[in-house]
Amino acid sequence: MTTDTHEPNKPSHFKYILLKPRSAKALSAVSIAAMWLWFLLKLHLTDEQPGVQALVGLCALIGLIGCIVMFLCTYNFVANAPASQLDERELADRNAAYFKAYQYAVILLLVGYLGTDFLARLFAFQVTPAVTQNFFLLGFMTVLITPATILAWRDEDLD
Repeated sequence: MTTDTHEPNKPSHFKYILLKPRSAKALSAVSIAAMWLWFLLKLHLTDEQPGVQALVGLCALIGLIGCIVMFLCTYNFVANAPASQLDERELADRNAAYFKAYQYAVILLLVGYLGTDFLARLFAFQVTPAVTQNFFLLGFMTVLITPATILAWRDEDLD
C-alpha cells in the first residue's frame, strides 16, 4: 500500500523543469536576447551572406529552445496555476508578473507598429508580410515566457 504525501489541492511540480533562480534568469535573458537578435538580423538578411544566415538560424534556435525550456520550468507553473493552488504570496507575485507582462506586450505592439513604420520611412524598405510574421513570432514567444521570466528575476537566489 502506498500513501500519497501530496495534499489534494497542492500542485504537483514533477511535470516541470526545476531551474534555480540564477539559471532561469540567465536562460530567460539569453532566450529573449536571441529572439530579438534573430528578428533584427533577419531584417537585413540577403542570399549573399551565408555567415549571417547561419548566425540568424543559430539565434532562432537558441531563442526558441530557450523559450520552450522557460515555458516548461516551475516558474511558468506558478505563472499559470489556478488561484486555488497558490498561496497568497505566490498569487500576489503572479498577478504583479502578469501586470508587467501586459505592459511589455503593449509596449512591444506599439514599438512594432510605430517602429516598423518609422524604420521603413527612414531606410526606405517595405514592411512585408514576412517581416510582420517574424515580429508576431518574436512577440508571441517572448510574451509567452514573460510572466515566468519576471517571477524568476524577482526570486531570491540563495546559493
